[in-house]
Amino acid sequence: MPIITLEPTTIAFANLLAVMRNGVARNNKVTDKQMGKQNPIEIDEDGLLGEFAVAKYLNVFPDFSISPRSGGADLIRNNKKIDVKATRYKSGNLVIHIDKKADEVDLYILAIIQENKSVDIVGWIESTEAIQEINIGDLGHGKGYVIPQSKLKKFGKSDNVAMRQPTDGNGAVQ
Repeated sequence: MPIITLEPTTIAFANLLAVMRNGVARNNKVTDKQMGKQNPIEIDEDGLLGEFAVAKYLNVFPDFSISPRSGGADLIRNNKKIDVKATRYKSGNLVIHIDKKADEVDLYILAIIQENKSVDIVGWIESTEAIQEINIGDLGHGKGYVIPQSKLKKFGKSDNVAMRQPTDGNGAVQ
């Protein structure tokens, strides 16, 4: 599992953007669909740290916009819409709100935010595999699609065509 270390300025920017996005969303009556009990700003910051780390790993540009939005993709790579889900729990599941539709994004990626704010990119799953009745569960904050880490595809495996990293002739990630 790749672990990405973010620069202190990136971490500070994630906090600032989280505060701004949260304020814009609340002022525009966007429903907060958080699935955890943490402070909403902390959840937003964790989400942004996860997005920034995955963007860095996949070599794509993250979304810095603060306009009101609900759902949709966090990142786009190889024409695939990606939704990054972040948690602080080392054994945490990838949790998707029950209202999500399989065609909203193509892939979900789980990122674990560590105490030092480095990010462990655990793995990914296609939305059509995740958004299934068999995956519905309730972790105490309402029903959602709950995907354990064991069901996620790992980065770097040859069978992971959708997320395969380009490599040079020696197998090094480009």
